[in-house]
Amino acid sequence: MPFLAKWGRRKTRQLFHTGIVIAVGCLFILLAALIQPFTSINSWLSDQLFIPEPPSPNIVIAGIDDATLKTYGRWSEWQRKLHAQAIDNLSEAGARAIGFDILFTDTSADDSVLAQAIETAGNVVLPVVGVEPLTSNKPEIAYERFLLPTEPLKQACISLGHANMVPDGDGVVRRLPLLVGDSSGRTYPAFALAALHTLFLKSLPQEYTVQNNRLHLLDRDIPVDVSSGLRINFTSADDSYTTLSYGDVITGNFDPSVVKHKVVLVGMTATGELDTWITPISTSKMPGVWIHADVIDTILRQRFLVDTGWGTTLMTMLFLVIITGLALPWLKLKWGGALVSALFVGYLLAVFFAFDNGYVMTVLYPLMLLPLAYVTNVLCVVVAEQSDRKSIKDLFGRYVSPQVATEILELADVGKLELGGEERTVSVFFADIRGFTEICEQMLPSDIVNMLNNYLPIIVKRILDNDGMVNKFAGDNVMAVWNAPKFQQEHARLAVKAAWETQQEIMKRQQDDPSLPRIQFGIGINTGEALAGNVGSLGRAEYTVIGDAVNMASRICSATPGGEVWIGPETYHLVRDYVKVAELEPQSFKGKAGPVAVYRVEGFR
Repeated sequence: MPFLAKWGRRKTRQLFHTGIVIAVGCLFILLAALIQPFTSINSWLSDQLFIPEPPSPNIVIAGIDDATLKTYGRWSEWQRKLHAQAIDNLSEAGARAIGFDILFTDTSADDSVLAQAIETAGNVVLPVVGVEPLTSNKPEIAYERFLLPTEPLKQACISLGHANMVPDGDGVVRRLPLLVGDSSGRTYPAFALAALHTLFLKSLPQEYTVQNNRLHLLDRDIPVDVSSGLRINFTSADDSYTTLSYGDVITGNFDPSVVKHKVVLVGMTATGELDTWITPISTSKMPGVWIHADVIDTILRQRFLVDTGWGTTLMTMLFLVIITGLALPWLKLKWGGALVSALFVGYLLAVFFAFDNGYVMTVLYPLMLLPLAYVTNVLCVVVAEQSDRKSIKDLFGRYVSPQVATEILELADVGKLELGGEERTVSVFFADIRGFTEICEQMLPSDIVNMLNNYLPIIVKRILDNDGMVNKFAGDNVMAVWNAPKFQQEHARLAVKAAWETQQEIMKRQQDDPSLPRIQFGIGINTGEALAGNVGSLGRAEYTVIGDAVNMASRICSATPGGEVWIGPETYHLVRDYVKVAELEPQSFKGKAGPVAVYRVEGFR
């Protein structure tokens, strides 16, 4: 494509990387929407958003606990007049609503006594439980039949409410259906709804209408899902509610002010009972009566939670795909990692903020998407770097420096690989061996090569460690350049630092290895304007720097005694805050009209 050719190969490749990252992200979104993997993990992450807080003080739980069973014996052997006595005591204490999370399906000899107590109190809610769920294409929950209280108790109570728990697929109760039906089409409200209507001294409605996923009851718009399920906003734990032992309620051994004008829920809390459930906030199973209390608390204080749904999740993930796809291929890996980390943390904060405002966002899938996009980009970069290395080897093998090879590759990308260069300020480093001619006369060529192979790597390593470019070797002479081909702010300091570290390393190596030939390098550095670019011919070119500043660096090196580092005046001006120097007598150099100030480096700050 012509417009891609103008961009250059590198930018074209980045465009393909952008397409790959976006494509992988979109594929992940599609799989997440269709398959919805790791649903249990996603639900568990949402469960961690609950923050402990005290519930409404208007809810009291009278628990049939271990102490009560120890006093009155096995539950199946209880006489129902005990419940009648408890109702009388609660009614006399001023309880506004009394809800029994206990099924009275079997006829008992003292049903009439209990029914009389219920009718006299006038505020007792009894539960029903649906059995044999009906399968239907409709989202509403319905049961084939319901377990109901005995007829006298059913007629005596103020209202009935279903006590069915409907756990999610992982066995955790997060929602409770506010409305369920039976095979005949009758609708039962939740036990908690019936208790709340009694608390507010209101009758249950004849019909229930859900509009826009809202159930309007008790002057509240209660958000529900398609199955009329309420997302329960759980409190801290089961011991957070005001509690009474049911045994004390039966005997009247409690403070009446604890229950006055409040809703009292009676239910099993004893160890080992079957009516226990896993909830998002509990480490062990909770009694069902606590869950009903949490439903009442959620509606009473209007602490509603709404799942944002897949539409919001998909839009959020698509937004993250676009951001990462457009940004990551054009950023360095560290900045790309910073971007992904920022998005990761930002989304987490958004999840917490949304939860505090009553919205439950999907946690897992967007957080999985971000590292996936980053890993995809890293793989693209790795493949690209492998391709670059091969290109550099094939096309620019004649260039000895990686920096130069990169510069040439970038020029080739935009079609500017040609002879010539640009003027810039550079720091040039020369190092050669003192008395090299005399040394060569006394040694075999193979020994000279071994000697150079021992010493030159020391110089090269210090140059590269300080971001310099090794420009060329000429026998015992090494030339290095800073601030070309890439710009460097502190090129003079880096050059002097490399020279000083070189001399220190050579001295240390000679002390540690007595077998090394005792030679000394003189190092000269000069800073000034030079022409940096490609010289030679179209068939064979070399990247180098040319100019008077380069010649001066070579001449300073020639005048420098072994084991020392001399620098020119411009270099000294740029590094005087970093080095200790001794100002030498001005030196006369070939091609210079007058003496030139030079400085001997004596330490590096």
